Amino acid sequence: MARVPQDTIDRIRDSAEILDVVSDYVELRRRGRNHFGLCPFHPEKTPSFSVAPDKQIYHCFGCGAGGNAISFLMEYEKISFVEALKKLAERYGIELNLHRDDGSEKFFSQLYAVQNDAVDFFRKKLHSEEGGKVLDYLSSRGLSDETVERFDLGCAGDRWDHLLSVAKAKKVPQEVIEKCGLFTKTDKGIFDRFRNRLMFPITNRGDRVVGFGGRDMTGESDAKYLNSPETPIYNKREILYGLSRTREAAREDRTVVVVEGYMDFLQLYQHGIKNIAATSGTALTTGQVSQLRKFADTVYLAYDGDVAGRKAAISAGYNLMKGGATAKIVNVPEGSDPDSWVVESGADSFLRGVEDASDVITFHFDNTSFDLSIASERSRLADEISAELGAIGDEIIRRDMVRQVAERMGVDEEAIIRKIRGRSRRTGPQPAAAPEASASPLSSAAKAEREIVKLLAAGDSDIADLLKANTDLDSFSDPMMKTLAGYLLNSGGGNGNLSGALDLFQEKGERERASRILLEAATEEDAHRVAVDCLITLERSPLKARIDEARIRLRDVERSGKDPAEALSSVMELRKQLTQLEAKRKSLLEGAE
Repeated sequence: MARVPQDTIDRIRDSAEILDVVSDYVELRRRGRNHFGLCPFHPEKTPSFSVAPDKQIYHCFGCGAGGNAISFLMEYEKISFVEALKKLAERYGIELNLHRDDGSEKFFSQLYAVQNDAVDFFRKKLHSEEGGKVLDYLSSRGLSDETVERFDLGCAGDRWDHLLSVAKAKKVPQEVIEKCGLFTKTDKGIFDRFRNRLMFPITNRGDRVVGFGGRDMTGESDAKYLNSPETPIYNKREILYGLSRTREAAREDRTVVVVEGYMDFLQLYQHGIKNIAATSGTALTTGQVSQLRKFADTVYLAYDGDVAGRKAAISAGYNLMKGGATAKIVNVPEGSDPDSWVVESGADSFLRGVEDASDVITFHFDNTSFDLSIASERSRLADEISAELGAIGDEIIRRDMVRQVAERMGVDEEAIIRKIRGRSRRTGPQPAAAPEASASPLSSAAKAEREIVKLLAAGDSDIADLLKANTDLDSFSDPMMKTLAGYLLNSGGGNGNLSGALDLFQEKGERERASRILLEAATEEDAHRVAVDCLITLERSPLKARIDEARIRLRDVERSGKDPAEALSSVMELRKQLTQLEAKRKSLLEGAE
């Protein structure tokens, strides 16, 4: 008889969204926190069948039927437990392995046990002489002993085999050592993965430790933060740091604040803000959105107040809306983060920021890298937003977003709807993207690189000459686009050279991506203007990044009380270069007249 490991059952149960599952079979209407419909298990005229998304259960007050997503499928479709698991595993993209041996349960118990042993080891190390530096760091960051203890913070020492020696002393099986994520296997042997790091235990929804995050304390590592790799018990796409401890607070008023890092989470929690979770520095995935929807209807994104943080917040906001949540983005002060904000200004200031949070569309417009004074750039922003709106399944949410975009753009709603429909016709039905693929949308610079390749591939000799005279391949950040553009520039572009371009790529996935980009190439209605805008965008993007950095330096100098003249001069010089770029753009456009 097929046997499913308990960890897989837990993953399927945690991933399954009961409202989605039941809605496929029962028409439900929201009433308060729950949803009601006619019971599918007995005849009735008045709805008594209730689904509670926050509890992930259903119950009929008429016939008494009840259970979770798994049992609902078993009852409704008259299938076995394993068959129900298969259906849900396929729906949520979870691998269902039915062929593990009878020792699998013991293997998973040992995986959890070695994580617990690591927690104890790191915690003891923190309070030893070797952990003094880490304790001083935690104290300097304002974390109390109570917070450190509550979240089991620890310290990884300087040796390469500290934890390994503990595992061997406890006779942990070799398979567990190799698959628990705590050790690294090389040609020279097996070593501790974490060394000289402040350690943050990561727990699953059942509050069991499944992995760790480690912050470098030497300042010498290329990776400031290092997380456990995925293991049989740790799927980072589905886990949010701290949610196992804060979900009840989130469930209380159906809201949750999502931050990026461990320290952001701990500092807010210590200041009394308990309805929080952290992405641990990774993009918010569809699996994590599904977890949040179980406890909250509205999610506030409080990401770092820099360019990267704002871009990540915009992407996460759209992902939340695609998952059916209401998304709000907190305007974190520039150059700050939730950790420093609450330390410097207090919890009340942060909570006022949450109250004043922007909707996703407003935040996107306020923080776009496009120059909205230029029609073609406004159109590209509309394209960028339309790509996101087209993936939102709820028509009411999508139409409201279309209305907001149209108002901000000063155009008719139908213009935005046409963009959404036009994109759907060009791309056709697409398979569901993997969680990682739903991360950030393309930046304006990345889109410019792709458009230059398409323009070169379209075969217009005048445009090819313009691009050949003005394209700087060193400004390309995407290696594939740089390779394609270099080939097409050297060969003169055009359809006759596209087949040879694909021979540049040995990897199947790269060839497929390159062929699609080249296949999409078509003559633009205003190709010269598009080409010029792309060239200027490639120059403008790094210049704007330098201006952002210069502004931060200027603010830091002003805060320190030092003479800001030199920093201010740097900002002014960069702004002058930005003005010169606009003059260059006008000159290139005039060249076509």
